[in-house]
Amino acid sequence: MMSKIGVSSTSLADPRAAAGQLVTEARAGLTAQPALAVLFATADYDTQALVAGVSAALEGVPVWGGSSASGVFANDRWVTGEKGAAALMLIADRKAGAALQPVGADAVQAGAAAAEAALRQAGGQASALLTLAYMGPEEALLQGVAQAAPKVPVVGGSASDGAGRFQQFGRGQVLTEAVTLAALGGPVGYAFAHGYRPTGKTARVTRAQGRRILELDGRPALAVYGGWTGAAEAEINGGAILTYSVFHPLLRHLNGDTLAIHPVAANPDGSIDTGAAMAEGLTLELGLGTLDELIAAVAPVVRQAAQTVKKPAAVLLSHCGGRAIGLGGRIAEVAGQVRQAVGAVPWIGYLAFGEQGCLGPGRNAHANLSLSALVLGEV
Repeated sequence: MMSKIGVSSTSLADPRAAAGQLVTEARAGLTAQPALAVLFATADYDTQALVAGVSAALEGVPVWGGSSASGVFANDRWVTGEKGAAALMLIADRKAGAALQPVGADAVQAGAAAAEAALRQAGGQASALLTLAYMGPEEALLQGVAQAAPKVPVVGGSASDGAGRFQQFGRGQVLTEAVTLAALGGPVGYAFAHGYRPTGKTARVTRAQGRRILELDGRPALAVYGGWTGAAEAEINGGAILTYSVFHPLLRHLNGDTLAIHPVAANPDGSIDTGAAMAEGLTLELGLGTLDELIAAVAPVVRQAAQTVKKPAAVLLSHCGGRAIGLGGRIAEVAGQVRQAVGAVPWIGYLAFGEQGCLGPGRNAHANLSLSALVLGEV
């Protein structure tokens, strides 16, 4: 059957053989030369060899992607491998472009430069931008993207990896502390959500520094969080809060929108480190979610993204890696959620440590414990 979008996956141990399998299988049946390659892989591979192999086989097709902790999604499968796993999507039905940009000391400038370069390659316009960076500068990068591409929706997330190798792919290269951006034309739909239930337990941030909450309503942040949850001290001290808070996140309310925030570490002074920028005056609420609810939240997000296209042709999903930690072996159940939402269409996905998405025209945002979906409509 001929198609305009192809998806493949591999868990072959040798990165060069894996690259060959990915390209051969994704290209099978394509009706035209791909305009963009989307590549996700676990960093168990020699990813430089994998990315170079894919790029060489595709002979100049722009590549966008990065590392995904523990596995990747490809169609209705969660793909893992002892020596590595990777997934590739080739898009041949629309204009596209990609750029890989080291971030350096000025994340705003880096975001703008990457967006400008990707847009130039795509012919100067885009219906959506795909972004993949690393934990830390996401808010500043989005500021730069907004300068270069105002009102263009962003979908993406930050690179993940269990061993701290947060990698960005592009131009046959693998970098860290960089941003890779792709520009896509044609009909698209997007959605950004988390699916957690509010509890009504709220407080204002009264002291904050960067991504650290020191006080809520004038009290140590951890004391307030512990009082809300009733958690035993051992469940939320130090790094234990990282897994516990997957099911007990903080919800940030701002201008009618609600974003999920992941508490990632509890400090001896009672402060809490999070995966997003904090500021005094923000209102935070305790959220709740069960294992079943975290899985079932995927289909509505994809369905919402598909509402603005006549017929879905493909899906790209940025799924929070923190949620995956909480889901454990049940992460494989996420794959069937896309089919439930839009039927049997090609799709690819990865795990992100921090997600970016669009809440509405001109309102791109960074959050945690979230799902960011892009649906490509038939051209």
